[in-house]
Amino acid sequence: MRVFVQSTLPCSADQAWAAVQTSALLEEICAPLIYFKPDRGEQIPERWSSDTPNRLRPKMFGVLPLATRTLNWERIDQENREIQTREYDAMIRRWDHRIHVEPAGENACRYTDDIEIQAGVLTPLVWLWAEWFYRHRQKRWRRVAQRLAQESARTPVTAPA
Repeated sequence: MRVFVQSTLPCSADQAWAAVQTSALLEEICAPLIYFKPDRGEQIPERWSSDTPNRLRPKMFGVLPLATRTLNWERIDQENREIQTREYDAMIRRWDHRIHVEPAGENACRYTDDIEIQAGVLTPLVWLWAEWFYRHRQKRWRRVAQRLAQESARTPVTAPA
């Protein structure tokens, strides 16, 4: 099953793209539904990279442990502003997540989450959760984007020397 959620964010595509590559953004937009801790002996990187997979131990609402999730960063395409992950855990065989950021006018961008899910007989329930979860994420993303745009507007532009 597929989840497709798209929003127009009130910040530039460059601002959104810089933020989407960070663990800090993931943590902020997933809260309070999901919180992530690194698997034993690992660290969550500040910026995502396609060099190594990441193993995260998510907790729903910060208390209910979920299965350890492996994130394989298949592609982080700087030119096209696109990330493709292949994720899985003990319950979910396939969680292929594509993130795309594109300009949508002056100081706005279109942000897309596109996820393919396979979880056996649990697929419809996992899909329903993912629909709700990604709408939540994008609602929080819009708030972050407003903050990014405001911070950018307050930062004076200095002329080259």
